[in-house]
Amino acid sequence: MGDARRTVVVGYDGSPAAEIALEWAAHEALRRATGLTLLHTPPLTGPAVWWGIPLTDGVLQGGQRLLLTAAERLRGRLPQVRVTLETVVDEPAVALVEASRTAAVVVVGARGRGRITGPLLGSVSQKVSAHAHGPVVVVRGTEPVPGGPVVVGVDPLDGAPEALTYAFEEAQRRGVGVVAVQAAQEEDVHGLPVGHDDELLRATRRRAERVARERVEGWARRYPDVPATLELAYAHPIEALSARAQDAGLLVVGSRGRGGLAGLLLGSVSRGVLQHAPVVAVVRVGAG
Repeated sequence: MGDARRTVVVGYDGSPAAEIALEWAAHEALRRATGLTLLHTPPLTGPAVWWGIPLTDGVLQGGQRLLLTAAERLRGRLPQVRVTLETVVDEPAVALVEASRTAAVVVVGARGRGRITGPLLGSVSQKVSAHAHGPVVVVRGTEPVPGGPVVVGVDPLDGAPEALTYAFEEAQRRGVGVVAVQAAQEEDVHGLPVGHDDELLRATRRRAERVARERVEGWARRYPDVPATLELAYAHPIEALSARAQDAGLLVVGSRGRGGLAGLLLGSVSRGVLQHAPVVAVVRVGAG
């Protein structure tokens, strides 16, 4: 049974992307046997908080009606989900990061690539993924693949055990397999002098493959009911993971989220796949 205090939290603003995220979050709450919290921040909350302008009763009541309507529709489809409604007067990203302190997982909808300034300034989903205290699932404006495997990126250098644990636990809840993808790094194929003997490159790849295979096999022994395979992709991790995620139920990547500017931008891989994969779980690794 899940811990009722650690609910699945989903940011909800009534947009089409939020509706898809809500549907995903509701089924995740069922898989985890826990409750679902719909968290809403009223429009213009950020500037209002920043400049000390009180929100009108109409804005607050409108947000509450939005949540009540969404909860009523959800209960009609999935009456077994325990739904809690919460309105927070704060920046959306700040409210969701704070909620991540006690949430089992935070779910955020992504509206697509948007304007060119979006990736540079950081969307709500990127900010939450960078600063959250627990796992964050970003659901893009496309329907997730039902019954697809859980795909997880494998880093042969440090292993990212938190990401692998999350992937295998999620696959076990869903009754699907895990596909671990170990991709080449850009350094593997750039910068070699003309005519350079590529024996070092081949040796590095062989060692990375062996380490990744041993690591995946070790996790598979911990979860004997979860079929696990390792796929090698001699492409950039963003390309390899984004392509494999198109027919997956969930893509899991690790992020160190060091805070400050580095945290805001995430790592290049986790930031890149958020732009392309249908459903991405960003898991904090190396937090200790």
